[in-house]
Amino acid sequence: MDQDFFDRPENTSGALTSKLSSVPNALLELLAGNLLLIFIVLVNVVSSSVVAIAYGWKLGLVVVFGGLPLLLGSGYAKIRLDQKLENAAGERFAESAGLATEAVTSIRTVASLTLESQILKEYGDMLDFIVHKSTRSFFRTMIGYSLSQSLDFLIMALGFWYGSTLLISGEYTVIQFFVVFIGVIFGGQAAGQFFGYSSSITKARPAANYILWLRTLKARIGEDDSNKSIGPSGDGPLALEDVEFRYKQRDASRVLKGISMDIKPGSYAACVGPSGCGKTTVISLLERFYDPISGRITLNGDNSAKLSPRLYRDHMSLVQQEPTLYQGSVRENIALGLRYDPSDEEILEACKKANAYDFVMSLPEGLSTPCGGKGLQFSGGQRQRIAIARALIRNPRLLLLDEATSALDTQSERIVQQTLDAAASSRTTVAVAHRLSTIKHADVIFVFGNGRIVEMGTHTELQNLRGRYYEMCVAQSLDRA
Repeated sequence: MDQDFFDRPENTSGALTSKLSSVPNALLELLAGNLLLIFIVLVNVVSSSVVAIAYGWKLGLVVVFGGLPLLLGSGYAKIRLDQKLENAAGERFAESAGLATEAVTSIRTVASLTLESQILKEYGDMLDFIVHKSTRSFFRTMIGYSLSQSLDFLIMALGFWYGSTLLISGEYTVIQFFVVFIGVIFGGQAAGQFFGYSSSITKARPAANYILWLRTLKARIGEDDSNKSIGPSGDGPLALEDVEFRYKQRDASRVLKGISMDIKPGSYAACVGPSGCGKTTVISLLERFYDPISGRITLNGDNSAKLSPRLYRDHMSLVQQEPTLYQGSVRENIALGLRYDPSDEEILEACKKANAYDFVMSLPEGLSTPCGGKGLQFSGGQRQRIAIARALIRNPRLLLLDEATSALDTQSERIVQQTLDAAASSRTTVAVAHRLSTIKHADVIFVFGNGRIVEMGTHTELQNLRGRYYEMCVAQSLDRA
């Protein structure tokens, strides 16, 4: 699935979690037994009606076509009302699940801002809205359900009235009357029973439609027969050629406006500029989370859009501002994503390169120490060094650093920055940074402004220009003062 899918407001982590739980359950409820019962009911209705018409066509036709259409119509109306209610409630449940998931995953922020009561109120209001809307729809649905259950008696009355007329006139015998009457009544009862399963049907239909819709989505950035064996051909230069990009959720504005960058192999390139100017977007494009809307990105002259994303990403590693650690041991988190099972020696060597060896070995269980949820067992600097070890064990040709030290304290930043500088010495590195002191030794610095590159050069060259970069340096010097 493309990253665009997860950028949509309806596809938040909470909404998708709710879908993953409710959609399979809705289908399972129908398929686990109700589908067979529904099939039996339909066979019962059809066979009873056929027998009734075949044995006594006058009474059979009158009762079948006089009573059953009303029964089926009321049942169908109930299904339609159920479906509308299910669709509306499903959307609201997804929203409430999204709110609950966000609150739980950021519970420390919620607690620090004393937002517990506000979150509970918002969550309660969402559920109250669902209950209020469901209650009104419930009464309308019950009318349809009551009709579908009570119309059996209308069919009986119609059958008794017309059947008695035929008996009195001598057209039907008592045996004919009861065979036709009982056949139609059984059919009517079966039809009423069918609509008792309407809730399963109304839940399963949108669930099935959602799954079928997911299957129609085609990943634009994916591996297929045309590129599955095509990877980067070497450790050549990295280039962005007149690249433009906009996010689908913000079609009105371009984030990147025709930028071009040439980065030599083995060099250290830095991207700086104010927030929202497109620096992190460049990292996302280099990782091929997205493809540019125009222009191209090349590695050793190979257009990245024509390469296998799997083979292309095998040649790079990304270290982000907020490192992500998963449930599992330190060993499992460092080895995550590798095509083979690394030895402990390889993992420890990566830890040494990431300046994480000492603190990992000081842990009670060493590499087997569990990280806990989101790695909260460790400090920010320790989490970042584990993430760097995970990046370095892949031995990437291209190392991408997205503000890798901006969230750290001074001591942790110094240790991590030394680690990153050492890691960058043997490979091409592209770094996004707010703190200019961390990239002053870069081989080339690209200064972004409003989606364009406004200056480029080394730290010394840009200082001598007395332009945008110089102003940023002065501002940060004043901030430190």
